[in-house]
Amino acid sequence: MLCELPTMLFLLTNLFHVYSNWGINNNYIQLEVKIKQLCKIRMTRVLPKPSGPYSVGCFDVSTKCGEDRCLFRLYYPTKPQEAVSSENPLWLPCKEYASGFTSFVNIPSFSWLFRWFFSSTRIPVSWNGDLQMPKSVQKLPVVLFSHGLGGIRTTYSNVCTDLASYGTLVASIEHSDKSASATYYLEEKVNLESGDSEKVVEKKWLPFHKVSGGEPAEHECRNKQVRHRAAECCKTLDILQLLNEGNLETVEGNENLHQFKNALDLEKCAVLGHSFGGGTAVAALSMDERFKVGIGLDSWMYPLDKTMYATINPVPFLFINSETFQWPSNVAKMRKLDSNTFNIEAQREIITLVGTSHHSQCDFPLLLRSHFFSKSIGISGTADPVGVAKLNNEIVRAFIGKHLGLEFGRDLESLIQENEDGIIRGSNLKLDESKIEESKEALRELKKTNYEVFFSCNRPIYPF
Repeated sequence: MLCELPTMLFLLTNLFHVYSNWGINNNYIQLEVKIKQLCKIRMTRVLPKPSGPYSVGCFDVSTKCGEDRCLFRLYYPTKPQEAVSSENPLWLPCKEYASGFTSFVNIPSFSWLFRWFFSSTRIPVSWNGDLQMPKSVQKLPVVLFSHGLGGIRTTYSNVCTDLASYGTLVASIEHSDKSASATYYLEEKVNLESGDSEKVVEKKWLPFHKVSGGEPAEHECRNKQVRHRAAECCKTLDILQLLNEGNLETVEGNENLHQFKNALDLEKCAVLGHSFGGGTAVAALSMDERFKVGIGLDSWMYPLDKTMYATINPVPFLFINSETFQWPSNVAKMRKLDSNTFNIEAQREIITLVGTSHHSQCDFPLLLRSHFFSKSIGISGTADPVGVAKLNNEIVRAFIGKHLGLEFGRDLESLIQENEDGIIRGSNLKLDESKIEESKEALRELKKTNYEVFFSCNRPIYPF
């Protein structure tokens, strides 16, 4: 959540420094040097390569015209290709997203600066590459990713591409609930100028919705959004089922869809997300039994309601928190998912990454080459961003892999022991255990007395 703000502060700090030096000292040479330094940063901006044994391909899918579409980016293992960075897809898909990011942080007039800074940034994958099935599996396990408040489908490309490089299909969803900094849908219109009633497709942009009015209006809005997002995750699974059956028709992203026929293992499906997306992952697990494991990255629990806690499916779930973002009441909500709340056998854990900020699990810290700057403005913590991303990705795939029965799965405890300086068991915050137990007991009572009501009201009703 709010992972774009520090990046813009970094840009504006550099720009202000350039102009102040120019105005005060009239030092044109110094101005030229600083501009060249910024240009160099821009030209070399590339995300780290995925760590797995497979190259990664990707393309975007938009299911139909209209605001009720599903839009996501698919990442998957692909055949090795010659590394030509200019052919890698752009991290910022088009200029409208730059406007969305800057409007999100209330500085819309600086969209040109954001666009200039990130317009050449690329993701180290092949656009529309041919699928390569891993030797270790007959079908690809499936992972769905939900972005945070203000994010888009490319904001978490590092963790998504890393998972795909180990032989999974990852669908990074761009939500249509207006929690993305910007998103779009396609609208079909008749081109009257052509003279033959030719139909054309145009992009219609949905801006970020700023919530106002205080309580209870804000929670009602966020709860509605998280339900929409979770239902969108469920709908994406339905779409992937059509893809697996060879029956998916799209209005955008129909390249090589046939190669995924009978290639997906929808019995092995995980859902994860960051911040608002972490809360979405919890909500999705309360709506759809097809999700077998979930992960929340620095989850924002505020949008959830008691029915979601009471009806979440008894599957493994891991919260991976940052050291500086969380607060006691938010972590206390995570503790409602403890295994002993409803005496389930599934693994439920909270861990904290040392030296991290809320933004450490998205792409921005990796796109800023200077750890000094990213740390000074709060986009990263004291720990090295590359090392944090590597550890975060290792934990994500280990937990998913273990509980989906995949070759790259590992026991979480062994990872903690190997990284004792980088991982804290549980939270780094002091919590009132008696109040947590009271909240768990209240949930038990609610589930016991209102189970049928909760079960019926929390099934996914798609807004599509």
